[in-house]
Amino acid sequence: MNQLYIDEVFSTISIKEGLLPVKVTPFYESKIKEEVEALGNHLGPLHRVSFPTQDRISLRAPNEVKDFVDDRSNACGRTNRTSAVRKYADRVLFLTTSKCFGNCQYCFRADALNESVGMDARTEQDADLQQLIEYLHSQPDVTEVILSGGDPLILPAPQLSAIIEGVRSVSSVKSIRIHTRAIVYEPRAFTAEKIDLLADHNLRLTFHIVHPYEICEEVSEKIAELRQHKLRLYNQFPLLRNTNDHHVVLYRLLEKLDEIGVRNLSIFIPDPIHFSAAFRVRLSRIWRISDHLNFISPSWINSTRFVFDSHRGKVRREHYSATNGDTDVAIFVRDGDQISFPDFPEYLDVPGRIEFMLWKEKWCS
Repeated sequence: MNQLYIDEVFSTISIKEGLLPVKVTPFYESKIKEEVEALGNHLGPLHRVSFPTQDRISLRAPNEVKDFVDDRSNACGRTNRTSAVRKYADRVLFLTTSKCFGNCQYCFRADALNESVGMDARTEQDADLQQLIEYLHSQPDVTEVILSGGDPLILPAPQLSAIIEGVRSVSSVKSIRIHTRAIVYEPRAFTAEKIDLLADHNLRLTFHIVHPYEICEEVSEKIAELRQHKLRLYNQFPLLRNTNDHHVVLYRLLEKLDEIGVRNLSIFIPDPIHFSAAFRVRLSRIWRISDHLNFISPSWINSTRFVFDSHRGKVRREHYSATNGDTDVAIFVRDGDQISFPDFPEYLDVPGRIEFMLWKEKWCS
């Protein structure tokens, strides 16, 4: 089907269903153009990250919900929006903005981002920050604050500085972490001013790099610059069908991250939410991918965790208890709490083609 037609259909659906519109930076789009020219189609991994596909529009799975993680149930503070979330005793997630450099097609926070569009008004953000600071003062058990969004790096340096310094003013907070995809969408967002700010406050940076082809020379050089400032760099990303759902693709990505000094923390299982079926993978195949990855890679590669997020926090394979054969809902037990996870149907789980996912490596075609 013609890509322009798919884009038009998706635009209509995104307005009606509250999905994020297509948004791609010129930097990232140049990689997509190279991919499309090399493959002669729009089936490459980076294209799927940024542009809708036919299965993104039409594929549905049973038991999909609007919001699986339900951060609203863990909202803290007096704000009417879900700008601060606490699922763990020692940390709080603060949504600094609803804006991103690019909108990922697989985004699992679209519902919350659409709810928080008004957050970017400076006065409202100032109010949210003040409420966060008051909350942190009242909760000395919270020792870490995670700044996310949207993408915190999209904020002007003075605004980002105000947030960081406000959180730093609470003595019980020992660590601040920033989650960002700016490194692959717009590496130049890491200006000298922002890098100095991050370094001065000894922040941790967690990227969301999903595919080895996102790491080009310019991205590697910017990561090297961040390392020169003694910043601690991490990564976590989702397992996405037709994008990276093969142990060799994961190995390539994790190996590349290790080579440039970025430690991967987790590989996330996609949430079973509306319009996510194009990216989801059945749990049994995820375990097979994990086992194959463990078999072919050294410990500094395969030490990463496969998890999914829930209203109770991260859930791992070892928390699995059973699957209801009638409903195909997997049951996990974490800290005594039972968590239901609708599995992705086996008949829909068509694995990604490695000759597309690793198109630069001619040996696999």
